[in-house]
Amino acid sequence: MTTNRASVSNTKTSAPHANAEPKPITASAALSVGFGSAIVSWVIAWILHLPAIDASAKVSLPIIIVGLIGASAGLLRACPRPDRLKVGLLGGLVTGLVNLLIVASVAVEQPESTDSMATYANQFNDQAVIIVPGAVIACVLAGGLGALLASGGRGHATTRAHWLARFGVVTVFIYLPLIAVGGAVTGAEAGMAVPDSVTSYGAISVLFPFELMAEPRIFLEHSHRLFGTLAGLTTIALMLAVLLSDTTRTSKILAVTLLVCVCFQGYMGAVRVSEISMPVAISHGVFGQIVFTLAGVLAATLSVSWRSLVADEQRRAAARRAVTIAVITTPLMFIQLVLGAAARHLSHLDPPSSGTGHARLTHAGFAFVVLILVIVLGALAVRVAKAGTGLAFLKRLGGAIHGVVTFQFLLGWAALGLVATAREHRPIPLADELATAPPIRVGETLVTTAHQATGAILLLMVVLAGVWIVKLASGRTHR
Repeated sequence: MTTNRASVSNTKTSAPHANAEPKPITASAALSVGFGSAIVSWVIAWILHLPAIDASAKVSLPIIIVGLIGASAGLLRACPRPDRLKVGLLGGLVTGLVNLLIVASVAVEQPESTDSMATYANQFNDQAVIIVPGAVIACVLAGGLGALLASGGRGHATTRAHWLARFGVVTVFIYLPLIAVGGAVTGAEAGMAVPDSVTSYGAISVLFPFELMAEPRIFLEHSHRLFGTLAGLTTIALMLAVLLSDTTRTSKILAVTLLVCVCFQGYMGAVRVSEISMPVAISHGVFGQIVFTLAGVLAATLSVSWRSLVADEQRRAAARRAVTIAVITTPLMFIQLVLGAAARHLSHLDPPSSGTGHARLTHAGFAFVVLILVIVLGALAVRVAKAGTGLAFLKRLGGAIHGVVTFQFLLGWAALGLVATAREHRPIPLADELATAPPIRVGETLVTTAHQATGAILLLMVVLAGVWIVKLASGRTHR
């Protein structure tokens, strides 16, 4: 009799939940689509406006708009068909508002040189009343057109949890160009191209005149700051979305921690410029990759796979056999990261430091140890994935780790060869030395930046594999 009452009670309490109307996904989907489209447009704009390319507005604007439409259409394929137009338009509005962070640079007065910034800083030009709303409207229309072009697609992202997981992934992709551009700043000796740490030549960062970014080192340093602003804004939005959602306590803690880390990373970047501190520069470079990895871990905990994982004893046993390698590999990857950052930054000291050679050779030698461990970890991840169902992504991750670590290893030796054969010592020029500074070694900068960015991706992949292995080994399915 007791059992029957319990059964009736469970039925009564669960029935309303089962029959409840699904919560609207418009806002959460619009955040994912809006920020996702924004980062696509930012990367396209950054490439087209590199000083070596310097595409005109007649060329760059159509390409950026096409990129926006394509990004919106691609992201909206996961959206249910009845909601696509609404989400596309609202997502376009989010994109437009986010893009004002870079559009504002052409809506201000454009002085001929940085010497005139004391007079013209933070002053909007006469076209601002057209440029600002016009840019937002263009993004809204691009989002709507993307929705109309989003043919096909399964429309399987039907809940807020689905779109929150996608927003987590979008955030990771927003961090990636920040890491890459930061690496280019180091490779091009551009870290001191902007003398003030909070403003840019006296201007609020987003209001720094576009025409003054024609100087290559100023372009790299200032665009790195803009990508940092975008990363900070995205992190705030993601944290609020996570805190207001029905997700795990772990995800909420990670979201708050991520924002704190992003703020601290920005603080270190400001101190690095104001104090011209090499130790802070190294810490800033290392911590940036840690923040990137933390964002990836947060995205993993928001995923549907993480939250719907079912206990499997066979898979748990396989994961336990891989835990030791996973736990060992992560700190050794971190040591390798510190050695690489030290080698890059110390090479710019004036006078030169003997520690540069030691860090460089230790980094090169330690690469063999890391290579072996990462290959083993990738193989173990594949084995764990094969031990049960529902973990095809872990199998793909293990295989991808093998490809990325091989590419990274080859890039490392190419970078070492280019740096070792460069005979001229290149200290970082200050802002008032840019006119007489030697030209940027483009080939070396490209290779070393690719090595640094690929290293960040590899660290993320290794940590994600380790986190999943530890979770599977613990047997905890939801927390």
